[in-house]
Amino acid sequence: MDAIEYVSAGAAKTAKWREKIRQRSIPETDDLDTAMAVAFSAFIGRYQTSTLVEHQEAANGMVRLIVRALQDAGYCGDECARRAVARLYYLQQVSRYPDAPAKLKRRWELGPPSEDDSFMNEEPEYEPRVIEAEDDGADNPGDDYVD
Repeated sequence: MDAIEYVSAGAAKTAKWREKIRQRSIPETDDLDTAMAVAFSAFIGRYQTSTLVEHQEAANGMVRLIVRALQDAGYCGDECARRAVARLYYLQQVSRYPDAPAKLKRRWELGPPSEDDSFMNEEPEYEPRVIEAEDDGADNPGDDYVD
């Protein structure tokens, strides 16, 4: 068996195996890794936004551990730290807003807004929209507006 036949046979076995686990609704390893990364980033996000200093310190410590692991693997310190923070931010935002438009998701890939991007930290102006509803005769102030 030459190299091309060997690769083709291996690819066929892998495709067959993947089809079997897909039919049984068993996640592949990369699906598990993705789910764990999203859950972990959401966990860190909650701790980062917590009012408890202990939670914030724990979240920052986890980010430092991620960066340290990347540095130990031979990656550039400053750049891997920037990329790790940006990826955590992206995963946090996507888990909060899974139906966000692609343009917003691309913005999230850049990481959290810097302090210079003060306009990004402002609350958007919000106008409640009026919903036309049938009048049931009761005077319910919440019937006219949606938050």
